[in-house]
Amino acid sequence: MKAAKEKTASTQDKPELGPLRSGISLIEITIVLVILGIMTAAAAPRWADSLQRYRVANTANRVLADLKRTQLTAFRSSTAKTITFDVDHERYSIAGVTPLERPSGDYVIKLNESPYKSSLVSVWGRTGTQTLTFDGFGIPNQGGNIVVGSGDLQAIISVDAVTGTAVIQ
Repeated sequence: MKAAKEKTASTQDKPELGPLRSGISLIEITIVLVILGIMTAAAAPRWADSLQRYRVANTANRVLADLKRTQLTAFRSSTAKTITFDVDHERYSIAGVTPLERPSGDYVIKLNESPYKSSLVSVWGRTGTQTLTFDGFGIPNQGGNIVVGSGDLQAIISVDAVTGTAVIQ
C-alpha cells in the first residue's frame, strides 16, 4: 500500500506536459522544398547532357552493329546486301536481312523514336537517301562518314572504303 501511495505522490509532483505533437511544421516543409529545388536546378543540366550522351552513344553503337551485320550477312550469303539511309526521315533499312525483334518483315530502324530519340545528321556528307552496298565478299561500294546526333552532341561512324570496317570516332 505504501508503494501505491508513493506512486500516486510522485505522479502528482510532475507538471503535466500536455498533448505531445508529432509531425512537421510548414516552415520545415518549405525548407525541404527549397533545398530540393536547388538540388534539382543544379542537377538538371548535367542530367540532360548525360541523356544526350547516352542517346548518341546508343545510336552510334546500333548503326555500327547494323553495318557489321549487313557486311557479315553479305559475306555469309555470298550476295550483295544494301543498307539504305533516309537522312530526311531519320531512319535506315537493310534489304534482305531479318529484323532482330521479329521473325519476318522489313528491317527498319527509326532513329527518332524510342529508345534512340536521335537524328541522322548526314551520310557521306549528304542528306536525302544514301546507300551502302556490301558485295558477296563483304566489300563496300564506297566509304565515308555517317553522322548521328542528339541535341548538340554528335558521333561519327567511319566506314573504310576498302575493307568495310566501321568504327566510331
